[in-house]
Amino acid sequence: MNTKLILTLAALLFNFSLYAQENDQIGIGKRFSIKSEVLNETRFYNVYLPASYSSKQKATYPVLYVIDGDYNFWYIAGLIEQMASIGNKIPEIIVVGIADKGHENYINNCTPNNKNKSPNGQSEKFLEFIIGELRHKIESSYRTADFNILVGHSLGGYFTVNALLSKPESFNAYIAISPSLWKNDYEAETQVDNFFKNNEHLNRYLFITLANEKGMGVLGFMNKFDINTFADEYYGNAPLGLVYKFQRYPNENHNSVGLISISEGLKYIFSGYDVGEDELEGMKSFAMYEERMKPYINKIGKGFRFPESQLTSLVRKFYNTPEMEVMQNEIQRKYVASLGDFYNALTKTQVRNKKPDEAVSTAEKNCSLNPKSPEYLATLAEALTANKQLDEAKEANRKALEIAREIKSRQWYINQLEADVSKTEKS
Repeated sequence: MNTKLILTLAALLFNFSLYAQENDQIGIGKRFSIKSEVLNETRFYNVYLPASYSSKQKATYPVLYVIDGDYNFWYIAGLIEQMASIGNKIPEIIVVGIADKGHENYINNCTPNNKNKSPNGQSEKFLEFIIGELRHKIESSYRTADFNILVGHSLGGYFTVNALLSKPESFNAYIAISPSLWKNDYEAETQVDNFFKNNEHLNRYLFITLANEKGMGVLGFMNKFDINTFADEYYGNAPLGLVYKFQRYPNENHNSVGLISISEGLKYIFSGYDVGEDELEGMKSFAMYEERMKPYINKIGKGFRFPESQLTSLVRKFYNTPEMEVMQNEIQRKYVASLGDFYNALTKTQVRNKKPDEAVSTAEKNCSLNPKSPEYLATLAEALTANKQLDEAKEANRKALEIAREIKSRQWYINQLEADVSKTEKS
């Protein structure tokens, strides 16, 4: 498909506005409501979508569910954007912040029912709402991977721990931040023995933290976990299959510990996702890299995307070698969500190696397969410029900007495209 046809197609696909609206509100995510039959009330929730969501349309994303969402959603979504889209320390993640309905309602939703200690507790119902109603809504509305994480702080952390103890297969990973395990006379600690007795081979993660507080019940709870884990190993019992870590932060207080807990918890769950340049340079084949990334491929499944920076490094490494064809065939066959990124990296590598004709051909093919990606159109503009097709390069840059505005790409990226368009218009 030639460049003119690609650009015409892009114009037909979108009704673009030429200028950004002034005074637009800057925010993270959108707010929605859902009528819960389980709770017999309307619940609100916030959704953050990763930076790549609109332009990488074959990718799927893990989902992180946050208890007390109106309180915690903003900083968690912003932190994940930095860790994933910018820092490449973890995969990109959809964040769902579950709003409360006032403090009393929040307490009841986070506390198990107990006739004497918490007669109004309904955490069992609240968990049923999340996994049976809210998750169904999220999975039917967005491209989600089959990997879900539950996060709660304080009472929300107590709810998170109880969700693990009562229905451990509800989520793939749990992050409990300074959980209030003193509730109901330290009841969570008494449930550990049965938890170990009734579960095996869970393949789940728990990251639990404590700030500089005393009396939260976390130390006794984790001590019970360690004793049971040791007993399982010593007596050769069936392994629980829960990978867990307890981390104390004595320099943080109860309200400040959330940020570091989320950061370290996600890096723990996705440990090793960030492959360094030295390790990539030592890869002898794409198969070696594929094996290295297998834990994350398995977590995310069919819509897994290799980190773009890592893919780019491998394309440069294997360029003009037989391994390049192997890599391309494997990605086409098994990792379709990464195919656009592969072609994009190949285009840039062809430009670097002074093969502008080949670069234009690769970029045109990529844009025809991914017409909603401004990043790939911008790369096409680079290839066209290198091939001295300056008028077509200008048009590709304009279309990249229009699409970026239409799909509401991050503003910093739109700013760069605006600068690129301005520069090419003057040349």
